[in-house]
Amino acid sequence: MTTPRTQGQDQLLPHSMANKLAGWGSVARQYPIFGKTWFTYRARSFLVPLSVLTGVLALIGVFIPGSQAAAVRGALLAVWLVVVLALFLGRALAVLVCRQRWPAQREAAGVVCALLFGALCTLPLTPYTRLNPPPAEIPNATPRQAEQLRAQTRENQVVNLVFWVLALGWLGGSTDLRAWFRQRRLLRENELLGQVARYKDERNEVEMQLSILASQVEPHFLFNTLSGVRAAMLSDPARGVAMIDHLVDYLRATIPQLRADRARSFVSLGSQLDAAQAYLGIIAARLPRLHVRIDCPPDLREVAIPPLMLISLVENAVKHGIELKPGPGTITVTAARRQTGGEQLLELAVADNGIGFGAATSGSGIGLANIRERLKHLYGGAAALALRANEGGGVVASIVLPLRALPQQEP
Repeated sequence: MTTPRTQGQDQLLPHSMANKLAGWGSVARQYPIFGKTWFTYRARSFLVPLSVLTGVLALIGVFIPGSQAAAVRGALLAVWLVVVLALFLGRALAVLVCRQRWPAQREAAGVVCALLFGALCTLPLTPYTRLNPPPAEIPNATPRQAEQLRAQTRENQVVNLVFWVLALGWLGGSTDLRAWFRQRRLLRENELLGQVARYKDERNEVEMQLSILASQVEPHFLFNTLSGVRAAMLSDPARGVAMIDHLVDYLRATIPQLRADRARSFVSLGSQLDAAQAYLGIIAARLPRLHVRIDCPPDLREVAIPPLMLISLVENAVKHGIELKPGPGTITVTAARRQTGGEQLLELAVADNGIGFGAATSGSGIGLANIRERLKHLYGGAAALALRANEGGGVVASIVLPLRALPQQEP
């Protein structure tokens, strides 16, 4: 019969097998220290040493001579009781403290006090630690001999007291306390690392959505513009050439910046307005019936906004409003400062006089949903996207967000 072999001599055992092979003390270390489950396994790990101690003390008590048996057995019983209380009392109180869910500093102080209380309650029960009265005078002893006896008694009491203080500190959970502080520090570090990982995942998700948003913006107007160039070349070659020139200028000015802005959370409002102006210039060359107006105070051009949001609203107004409506069209882009409750806000509005609300402008599109998700991620509840009917027909899409200066960018 062959003996089963593992895959490798240095590989870790499966977790379930490791728990079966490990002792109760090792299993206890896998749980939060001073927790209920930890205390259960920790208490079980004391059973074997306590059984050995009980047997040794019982054997010693059996072979004690009759004249000193009662005193020695009482001392041995006191030692056994002290060890039991030192092992369980302080740790049990620390478990109760940790179950209260106190703040970190208060919990740490409570655990330390619980262990100290358990040791101090046990200390008076230890033999040879009470300050006994001076020994009786030895018959026919000289004063010098009596003084030496008293000095020796006091010295023995001090030595025994120091011994039991050190012993109770070790038995009462000093090593567990040190491990508990180390475990708390490691758990806190692991929690911070988990938060960093979640923030990275959220950032990657936002960047992915931003890339999707950019891919939605770019192909649509490129394809439509190229189709318009083809049609213009057949009917009006001069306008077709002008459209190509505008398209080349637009690509040189905006596309590299759109690509670079994906790695940034905020860009200047002025750069986004310039991109929107170039984009609408291409659309106006393709659709001469379109009139464009951009209104922004100069002092607002350097404020911070998320990239690609404004041009997404502009592209939405063209695709779902102006292109579907015959006759003259108007798109107005405005940036204004607002103040609500003492807080400075920035309102960006894109208004068109297109076909108005419909299935495409209901706010359920992917582009608008991405904008709402990004605003929630970047500003929480302090920013919002709203759609409303334009007084002259069409739709007004507005973004309201906190007015912030552009953060310093790395070169």
